[in-house]
Amino acid sequence: MKILIIKTSSLGDIVHTNPIISDLKRNLDDIEIHWLIEESFASLLSIFPIEHVIISKFRTWKKNIFNKKMISEFTDLCNQISSQDYDYVIDFQGLLRTGILCKSENAFGYNFKSIKEPLGSLFYKNKIHVEKDLHAIDRNRLLASKVFNFKIDLKKPNFSFNLNKNNNLENIVFFITGTSNIQKKWSISNWVKCAKHLEQHNYQVILPWGNHSEYEDCLSIYDQTNNTKILEKMSIDALAQQLSKANFVIGVDSGLTHLASALDIPTIGLFMHSHPNLTGIKNPNAIAENIGGYSQNPHINEVIKKFEDLA
Repeated sequence: MKILIIKTSSLGDIVHTNPIISDLKRNLDDIEIHWLIEESFASLLSIFPIEHVIISKFRTWKKNIFNKKMISEFTDLCNQISSQDYDYVIDFQGLLRTGILCKSENAFGYNFKSIKEPLGSLFYKNKIHVEKDLHAIDRNRLLASKVFNFKIDLKKPNFSFNLNKNNNLENIVFFITGTSNIQKKWSISNWVKCAKHLEQHNYQVILPWGNHSEYEDCLSIYDQTNNTKILEKMSIDALAQQLSKANFVIGVDSGLTHLASALDIPTIGLFMHSHPNLTGIKNPNAIAENIGGYSQNPHINEVIKKFEDLA
C-alpha cells in the first residue's frame, strides 16, 4: 500500500504530523509512506522513517505566479504525484494550494468545517470531519485514523526518528530564541537573565539560529553572558542531531522547540502569542511544559522556577 502524506510546512506543523508515522505502521501492513514537503524543510524528512520525499516549492511559486518556470515546475509536481499511482493521498496541510493536488478518487482531507482554508476541501473526493479546537497533533492523528478506520489513544502520541540520540553530555541547555513571528519572541533581557542564572549552576547555554535577525539576537545574548555559545548555521537534520545532545531546552513557540520536545529532550515552551492547548509542546515520553499563552508573557522568575523544578 502506497500512501502520500501532504504536509509541506512549517517546521513545527511537520513535527506535529510525525506521530502519524508510528500510527500507520502499527495499524497497517506492508505500507510505503511518501511525503510532500516544502523545499526549505526537506532535510528534516531525512530523519523521518519514511520511504520517499517529494519536494514542493510553493513559497517560491507564490512570488512568481503565472511565471512560465513556475507553471512548468508545478506541472511537473502534479505529474510526479499522478505517476506514483497512490492508494491513498492525505492532505494534512488543509490549504487551497495543496487541495489542488488532491483530485484523485483516493484523496482524503478535512471537510469544509474542519479545514484551514475551506475551498481546499472542494478538491477531496473523501472529506472527513475533525474538531478544530483540538491540539494539532491530535487533529492529524484523528484524520489518519478516520481514513483507515483504526483506533488511537490521543494521550499517547509516539514520535519516530531515524536518529542516534545522544543526550549524555552534562549541563547543556539550548535556548531556542528565534521565531518567524516577532510577537512570539521573548525579550533579550529575559534570555540574558535566564542564562546568568544557569551559569550559577554550571550550565552551558547553546544558541542556534536560522537567519540574520536570529543571529543578531543570539549575538546580543552572547555579548552579555559568559556561559553561552552560538552554533554555526546548519541544516535542520544536523541541528536535530545537536539538539539531541541537550540535557534541556527552553524555547519560544517555534519549530525547533517542537522538534526538541519530539526528540524526547526535556523542554519548556514559552508562549506569548499562541495557544498552548492547540499548538503547545506535547510528549508523554519526556518533560514537556508550556508556560504562558496568548497575550500572556511568561515571567522570568516563573521560567527559572519551572526549570529548577524539572531539571
